[in-house]
Parts: sequence; structure tokens; C-alpha cells
Amino acid sequence: MRFFFLATPFLLLAQNWPQAGGPAGTWQVTGNEPPTAWSVARNQNIAWRIPLPNTGQSGIGIWGNRLFLTTFAPGEKGFSSRITGMAIDKVTGKTLWSVTLNGAEKSPMNYAYSDSTTPTPATDGKHVWFTNASGEMGCWDMDGHEVWRRTFKPWGQPFPFNKQFEPILAGDYIYNVEPVDKPGWNYLRAIDKLTGKVAWTNADGTTTYNTPRLGKTKDGTLAILHGRGGWHDVPEAPVGLSLTDAKSGKSLWQFVAGDGIEQAPTWQALYVMHWDPKYAYWFRLNPEESHLVFDSQSGKLLRTQSLIQKVDYRRWNKAESRYDVLTNINLREVKDSLPLPDGEVLRVQPAWHANIVVDGYHYFLVSTNHRRNRKPPKGRAGPAYSIGRVNTTTGKVEYLELPVAIDDTGKRIYGVPLRTESTNSAGLDVATEDRSRMDGWETPAFWGSPVALNHKIYFTISLGITYVIDSRSKVLDDKAILSINDLGLLGKTWSQNTISFDGRHLFHRTARELIAIGPQFK
Repeated sequence: MRFFFLATPFLLLAQNWPQAGGPAGTWQVTGNEPPTAWSVARNQNIAWRIPLPNTGQSGIGIWGNRLFLTTFAPGEKGFSSRITGMAIDKVTGKTLWSVTLNGAEKSPMNYAYSDSTTPTPATDGKHVWFTNASGEMGCWDMDGHEVWRRTFKPWGQPFPFNKQFEPILAGDYIYNVEPVDKPGWNYLRAIDKLTGKVAWTNADGTTTYNTPRLGKTKDGTLAILHGRGGWHDVPEAPVGLSLTDAKSGKSLWQFVAGDGIEQAPTWQALYVMHWDPKYAYWFRLNPEESHLVFDSQSGKLLRTQSLIQKVDYRRWNKAESRYDVLTNINLREVKDSLPLPDGEVLRVQPAWHANIVVDGYHYFLVSTNHRRNRKPPKGRAGPAYSIGRVNTTTGKVEYLELPVAIDDTGKRIYGVPLRTESTNSAGLDVATEDRSRMDGWETPAFWGSPVALNHKIYFTISLGITYVIDSRSKVLDDKAILSINDLGLLGKTWSQNTISFDGRHLFHRTARELIAIGPQFK
């Protein structure tokens, strides 16, 4: 199959999902209708489920009747740098072949902020590329014969966690983010997909937390938007954004946030960097939480929209089992569905990597109970358990409180923090710290990035819950929630994965299982 990188959502003509961001690397497709409702706990609309040899976080590459993903190597627990790349028969779930990639630095397993297994495999139907965030990547043919391997030294503080970059496949290159020369600095690099040799290294630097995104400019130039800025003193500077020519590696423009400006929490490049031929989008968190719109041709900042002032907020009223509708309000002046300590106000923290621009809106989940802002006003992140969206034309901001989860009967649960086990198929809870057992709202996790399939957005959180949202809903109210689905029993299921689609079935995973969602295969 030939696929083309378009400036508009990709029309899905075949059954392939060749990389994390889908056929065009844009995290969205239009075409065939995807499944929207399922339950692993109740065995509803599940074609098959198979146990995985160990836990893992990668997305799932699809080509023809083959699925590709990574797990930690069998028997690994606690901290590890050994992962397994797998090829699986899409129809039967049978493992066809597997390979081992050994990294240089161990990462914690089932870490809420990604681990060695996080990068999604990429494939072009002739080859598949597996990447170990702990420091090794390689190329194999479709039958599992090795073509090349290469190693790199990962960024570590003190281990290579927070690796949220997803390998991008386009033309002759596969793009990775990795350190090169300056201490701790990471760079966007183009790797020749058939030889493993470095074709170019962009000079601007890319924070390892960042999820760059592929697209096309107005004149048809294939380019990648990427950014700098984040927690743990990431060193790449100046803080800001770059649009890089995907063929030459030269920067088309660079936006600089400001000389000497504090990066986190004000500027964080912890998002999927969505853009189109006209505009690019980002967030700023101080002095007032705001949504930013840039000219994608020049990098000029065009509009700054408050995420606090004159917003609409639909808040769940537990006592009356309905939504309270608050319109045109200042979030600093309202009470949340979770109690606020005396003297605190609501601060908006768009959840890291849980954002997507589709159908004229920038959608994002909102972290809850997150107090990392170092500047006044003092506050807790919110609104609690909510999805937000910004109209990219008018700037109108809306928030809708979501159920935290559904129980095993499908009943919605609102307004309470939940926890989950993070066990693998052997029944071992392999998480190295307790944050990985939280719901990802209360202590914000690096959830899998959302995808939009035929104007339906799929968000998955750590509890193994997937929300399906109507991206064209005229009002962000409860009618925009098309379904809430589970990947297993509540409290027993853990997932940090991005969903994949083959034109008929969804493919998803947990720490224990690989799951095919949709009708039975014939």
C-alpha cells in the first residue's frame, strides 16, 4: 500500500496503522466507522484477548494481518532495560516471532511516566522498526530477520523515564529523539530506515517529554513540530517551539518563549504538538493558564486565550445526580466537585500528552489535585476529572466533568479518586512505585495520546477506561460522551496505551493482555 501525508485528516483506504500517530502521523483518520462500545469485564464486543509475556506501554503497529508491539522481556520485574518486540497474527492472536532489544539504562516498569517499552513500533509493510527507550533501536523484515541495529545513550535522571516521544516514519527516514553531545540535551534525528545511519540532527533540541507531530505546510513541505521546556531541569534551550523540515532537518522557524523565562511550570512541552497548514497550538500556565495559537508558516504568536475567564463548566452534582451548568464564569471564583482547601483556587493543568486538535477544537483532559505551580495564586488543578476544549476560531472554552470510571456492571462513578493494580499476565504487580497504581487524574500520568477516528476521540486513562467523545458536538455536555468502556475489571486493570484501528477493529492493550475490539474474525 502507498500512503500519503496530507494536511487534512487521512482518508482510511486500507487496513494499516503504520505508526503511533496512524497512517499520516496526525493521530486522526476519517473513513470507516470504528467500534465505539465494548467491555472486557463483561466480554462485550471483544473479538479476542491474549496474555502478553510481560507488561509494556507501546502502541500497536498494524500492517495487513500483522500486529507489532513491545513488552518487557519475559521474567523481568522492577527495573529493566530488556524489551521484546513482537509480531502477532491479527486474526488469531498467535505470536509469529519476537526479538530482544537490550538498552543501556534500566527504567522502572509500569511507570506512570513511561518506560523502556513506550515507543510504538513503526512499519511500512516491508520492514518493522522497534525502539527501546533505554537505548537501542533496530530494523527487521516482516519475517523477523534482522536488517540493522543501533544504540544510543538515553537521557537519564537517574533512569530513562519520561520518554514520551513516538518514532515517526516518513519517506526514507524514521525519526527519533535522543541525546547527542551537550550534557542531557536531546535532539530530533532522522535515521535512514534501511541502513540505520543518521541522516541529520536538528540543531534546536527537543525535550524528551515532548511528542512531536508530522504535517504539511501550505506549500506542501513535510515538517515536524517539536518543543522544549519541562520538569526536572530539562536542559534544552531556548524554551519554545520549532518547525523542522523533515527532509533536510533545517528549522523553518523557532518560537522563543522569552529570555531567562522560567520553563516549568510556565512553559511545558509535555503535549502532542498539533498543527495544520495555518496554525500551531500550545499551552502556557503562568501567570494565567492560557491556550496559544501560532501562525504555522512563521511561528508568530497570534492569539492568547485564557483557560480561566468566561468559560462554561458542567459540573457533576452528586446529591442530585445531574450536571450543574455554569456559563461565562471565572474558574477562580467557583467551587469544584472536589473540595478546595481554604485559600486555594482552581488552576487548569491540561493533562500531559492527552490533547488533540480536531474539527475546529483543541480537546484536552484536565489533571486533578496537582499542586506543582510555584507562583500565585495558590491552587489545586481542575476542574476535577474533566475534559476541556477550546474553539480554535472563537476562543470559547468549555469544561465537562467526566465519570472517573465505570464499575464492572457499567455504572458510572463520579468524583472520587480510584486506584488499580498494575499486574502482568503472571499475576505480579511489577510497578516500582505507588503513583503507578493511582488513577492518573490525582497524580497526573503520561496517558497514551488520544486519537480521533471518524470524528470520535478515544481517550484512555490508567484505570483501563476509554472515553469516546463526539468531536463535532455543538456543546460540550453529557451528550458528547458517546461511551465509556473498560479494558478489564475495575481496580485490576492498568493501561498507558494509545489505541490503533485497522478499518474494522480497534486494538488495545493492558499490562496483562492484548485485546482485539469489534466483531469476530471470520
